[in-house]
Amino acid sequence: MSPLATFQQISRLLMDSWISSPDGLASPEDIYLPLSDRLRPNMVLIAVDVRPVNPLDFRIDFIQGYHLRTGLADVSSLQQSRSFSEFPDTRFLHDTMIPAYVVAVQRQRPMMRRVVTRVLDTIISYDRIVLPQRITTGRSSWCIALLDIHFLLPTASTDQSLDHVDLGILQLLTEGEPTRGIGSELNLSHRTIEHRIDHLKSSFRARNIPHLVALWIAAGLGGSAEPDN
Repeated sequence: MSPLATFQQISRLLMDSWISSPDGLASPEDIYLPLSDRLRPNMVLIAVDVRPVNPLDFRIDFIQGYHLRTGLADVSSLQQSRSFSEFPDTRFLHDTMIPAYVVAVQRQRPMMRRVVTRVLDTIISYDRIVLPQRITTGRSSWCIALLDIHFLLPTASTDQSLDHVDLGILQLLTEGEPTRGIGSELNLSHRTIEHRIDHLKSSFRARNIPHLVALWIAAGLGGSAEPDN
């Protein structure tokens, strides 16, 4: 069994295979199959049939899905082979999925970028490379995409009632400061900090401090996730 590789390593190997592939290669398997046993469990490898004129009729097939354990999303339902029109999140479909493959086919070259977006009730961050079928004349029939997923976060709303002390506590928690250290930094008693943290956990419906930090970060990312143009 080959050793697992990083996203950068696999992307480079995919690019090398893509560059050396013959014009109009019929099957994408010839490019990705030699590398499929080197993928990490947080990586997703997909093949997309882009022959239809209407992108809603594109078809996505999962060669390898994300299989780290998570309770944030019904990952298995999201990773079913289907036409684009059947994907359960239409916003993600139109803002992120369709542009990625339409642009790759139009430009006829690999496209790489980092994405932070929302899928259903989960914020997701990943690096992605899309490689269209190399073809001199006509239009590509397929694309390959590799996603390297960095994290999944629960969606959360920013609590507009947070004051400067709450924001300071959240920032210091994110930096790994213990409650006593936070009290020292903010010139407040240890008990005051604990009380504030309990109130923040209640406001964000967080189960514990790590969950609180994750929800706070997610609230910020949720407002800044951009369409994939």
